[in-house]
Amino acid sequence: MALRSTPSFDLRSAVVPDAHGVATVSSALPVRATANAVYDFLERLPNHALITGDDLRLEGVAPDGMSALISMRGPLGVRRTARTRVTTRHRPWAFGGTAAVGRRTVAYVHWAIERADAGSFVTLTATILRAGALDRLLLTIGGRQWLARSFDRAVALLAVTVERADLAVAADASPR
Repeated sequence: MALRSTPSFDLRSAVVPDAHGVATVSSALPVRATANAVYDFLERLPNHALITGDDLRLEGVAPDGMSALISMRGPLGVRRTARTRVTTRHRPWAFGGTAAVGRRTVAYVHWAIERADAGSFVTLTATILRAGALDRLLLTIGGRQWLARSFDRAVALLAVTVERADLAVAADASPR
């Protein structure tokens, strides 16, 4: 794996200082696109519809572009809706925010973007800070693994989508 450079600030402190949540789920992949290209893609919330599937689906973005609804469809017909709000924007290293499910469950979800030899290295992490009884149960009986698979899919789709877009921009910019 290529060496990654460290951003000028500590990503952990930019996320949630000293967070020891109920659960943490993370997925990471190298992406053959610049950190700026990845950040630019993530910053536009409607783009998130391109990196979700049937399990995690962007249902709508607020007019201000700073919040959205995400529906989650798990095994056995389990359905939950997260109300998200962008709270962290550190171009081009970090993008994220809060996700609230019901009245009691709150998570911090963030994308960390690091420079790498062949583009960037992208990590999607959710730290569930507080969980209601139902969500604790769901996490215990397989929800954490389901969320990890959903994150793996989202990061893989991000890589493909941003790489294609970055290649298209490069092709348009090249002399003919």
